[in-house]
Amino acid sequence: MLPVVEPSANVQSATSAPVKSQERADSAAPQPSKEILGNTYDEHWRNTCGDSDLCLGCMNVNVRTGAVPNRSSLTTGGLPFGFIVSPFAAPDDSSRWLRKAADRCQSCGAVRNLYIAVESNTGRWACNFCGGINKSDDLKGRDAIESCRELRDAVIEYVEPTVGSISTHIKRRVNMLVVDTAMRQKDLHDLQDSLLRALSVLDKNEEIGLITFDAVVKVYDLSKQECATAVILPGTRSPSQYDLNVLGNSGAVFAAPLHACFNTVSAIIRSLKTPVRDGKRVRSRSRCVGPAIEAAVAVVASLYGQSLHGSAEDGISPQGGKGRVTVVLGGPPTIGPGSEDFEVEESSEAGGVSASEQEAMEYFRRVGHRTRLLGVATDVLAMSMLSIGVHKLQAMTMTCGGEVLNHLHFGESFESDLVNGAYRTGGRTSGVVDIHASACVEVQRIIGPLIDPATRQEEEMAEDLPNLAISPSVEANSSYTVIYSLKEDVQDQHIYFQVITAHTTHNEERVLRTSTARIPVTDNTATLLHAVDVAVSATVLAKEAVAEVKDGTSTLEAVKAQLNQRIQTIAQTWSDQVKVTIGGRMSTFPAQLQGLPLYLFFAQTGPLLGSILNSEDDA
Repeated sequence: MLPVVEPSANVQSATSAPVKSQERADSAAPQPSKEILGNTYDEHWRNTCGDSDLCLGCMNVNVRTGAVPNRSSLTTGGLPFGFIVSPFAAPDDSSRWLRKAADRCQSCGAVRNLYIAVESNTGRWACNFCGGINKSDDLKGRDAIESCRELRDAVIEYVEPTVGSISTHIKRRVNMLVVDTAMRQKDLHDLQDSLLRALSVLDKNEEIGLITFDAVVKVYDLSKQECATAVILPGTRSPSQYDLNVLGNSGAVFAAPLHACFNTVSAIIRSLKTPVRDGKRVRSRSRCVGPAIEAAVAVVASLYGQSLHGSAEDGISPQGGKGRVTVVLGGPPTIGPGSEDFEVEESSEAGGVSASEQEAMEYFRRVGHRTRLLGVATDVLAMSMLSIGVHKLQAMTMTCGGEVLNHLHFGESFESDLVNGAYRTGGRTSGVVDIHASACVEVQRIIGPLIDPATRQEEEMAEDLPNLAISPSVEANSSYTVIYSLKEDVQDQHIYFQVITAHTTHNEERVLRTSTARIPVTDNTATLLHAVDVAVSATVLAKEAVAEVKDGTSTLEAVKAQLNQRIQTIAQTWSDQVKVTIGGRMSTFPAQLQGLPLYLFFAQTGPLLGSILNSEDDA
């Protein structure tokens, strides 16, 4: 079993829920400013309906003014309404941080921003999301308002002040390689060459470890230079507490800086061989994937002095990434936990999800959850042209902030992914995402590397923040797609959105980033269609289709039919022209959206999303 550790729960302050009290003034509410003077642009935010309000004086670019319909019925006319945001794309820049706690609306929890209405003589301000009246002493007076950065910039990053000095030392992170040796000797030879080339370009100060597996798990001691020495663990079950104690009391060095162990690791890699007595086909060879991953995560956790015993309660994921486990997999798990649902014959004959398959899925999900609590991410580099159940392995990797990548052969692409995985998060971990929207807006779905709140404290936070989700992956290329509709007709001139994210830096500072957008409302169809960003709309439609297939709410055939039906619905709802054909009268597709059908065609058949929509194993 994996060690159970409950890290300190100190994320609450960075994503604290609103207090259920609110100041209700007897006098009239503050009135918003008619003109927003500041930077209203977030370069990492793209809307399906064009750009939100922009301060054109701050930008030397041509932009499309965004717009959404004022009637709720039009949001069901086929066009997707949503946005894609990549809040972690920008690197941490401490010079732009506001070292203070974020000032939130006491009613809805939204952070004050440049669109609130402020009463300068009292410091009272009205929330632009719920209309709640709040009071801030630092907003009293015209000079205080003009000097407040939160009222001049759409994107603000907060870091709460800490007591004492903050360490600028980047804490150690271990990269544990877990290599499958139950593959063809030729493939293993190619793997050896690729691993050695990848290790040669890694930073020499990186700490690495090495584990191999076939029918058993071998954890290598990197302190022995004269010969390869390993602690052997069984592959038919999860590591027990006794097994972990054997590892801990062996006196072996399971991870070391690359400059100190490069020769030892290289010699071990060159000596790897396929099991002599395993003459089965590659797919059927003994391969204990689950126990090997559990052993690797346990070793990484023990290197940081984590307790290997359980504690009283679940906490939130720990601050600071402690390491990464990279699994090189040449076939499906065949023995030990997690192997039951990877038998092709059983799955194909059943024609659905069998009990053993569901059990294996739950096993990998539990491993991923425990791995996240230990602060370790797991990547799987699958090297097989055979079906190995990638979507099932994702139950583990998505929970702990890792990825599953398919490769057809060892080479430059594999080596690049192996090296990039070591540096991917830049030391940033423990992500939280929270979405706020105007009262007339209903957030229907958030798509991205997210998991539902699972621990006690995460669930308590989610009770007050209904659109909160946990992001184990805090990476520059992590994007989140928010799909929304209108619950009712819009009476105001704008609708508002705010994306609040929190993550932990490499030196354990908790950063809260807020990005607020305002989108104009229109009753003019031509204005609305002109504002549509066709590329973003197609991406949102494709992501929604893939998400429905992955979570099991729709089949591949149903999703393809739905995409084609969306095109017809858009033509019928938004076109003002009718063409007479042999088959009858048919609505023409709006000229402003001419590129959308082509984008969706590529989504279904092209290399980017076509493989996902057409192959379950690539999903």
